Amino acid sequence: MKKVRLALLVGCLSIVASLFFLTGTTSANQKTNLLNPSYTKLNGKKVVDWKKPTAKKYVDLTNVPAKDLKIVVNQKHETVNIYKNNKLVEQFLCSTGKRTKETATPVGKFAIEPEHGTWFYNAKPDVAEGARNFVSFKDHGVYLFHSVVMNHQDNQPIMSRQGRLGHPNSHGCVQMSLPDNVYFYNTFSQPDKVGTKVVIEPFSK
Repeated sequence: MKKVRLALLVGCLSIVASLFFLTGTTSANQKTNLLNPSYTKLNGKKVVDWKKPTAKKYVDLTNVPAKDLKIVVNQKHETVNIYKNNKLVEQFLCSTGKRTKETATPVGKFAIEPEHGTWFYNAKPDVAEGARNFVSFKDHGVYLFHSVVMNHQDNQPIMSRQGRLGHPNSHGCVQMSLPDNVYFYNTFSQPDKVGTKVVIEPFSK
C-alpha cells in the first residue's frame, strides 16, 4: 500500500510540474527558442550579425489591440520580449544603455508614445549618431526603440559601434538589428499601438 501511495504521489507531482512547464515557465528573464541570431566576423571576432534577424520568426500583431500587448526589455540578457495576453510570442536581441549614469536606460514601467519616425540624428558632440525607425517609450522622443546606430553621411551603420547586440551599447535607447527594427517599427508605430505597456527591467533581475 505504501508503494502504491508513493507512486501516486510521484505521479501527481509529475503532472503538476508538467502543467507548470507548459503554462508558466516562459519568462523574459531567460533566452528561449524564439531566438535565432546569426553571426558574422568583425575585427576578427565572432559577433551577432546586425544585418539579419535575431528572432526565429516574426509574429503578425497588426490587429492585436495595445491593451493585450506588453513589451518587456530584459537588460540582464539584452532581449526585447513581446507578450500577447501574457504569453511570450516574440523575442529578439537588443542593446540597451551602457552602464554609466549618463547612458543608462531608464528602469520602470512606461508605454509606447505617439512619437515615431523613419530617421533621426543626434548632433551632440558626445553622441553624433543617428538611427532608423524610432518609436518613443519615454519623455516623448527622448528614449526610443530604434535600429543599430547610423552615421550622418549616408545613413549606414557606424562600423565601430557594431557587433554589440546582446550587450549594452547605447546612450539609453534600445537598439535592434536592422530586420528586427523594421518589424518592431511596423508593429508599434501604428496609432492603435500607442499606450502599449513597456517594462524595462534592471540589469540584476
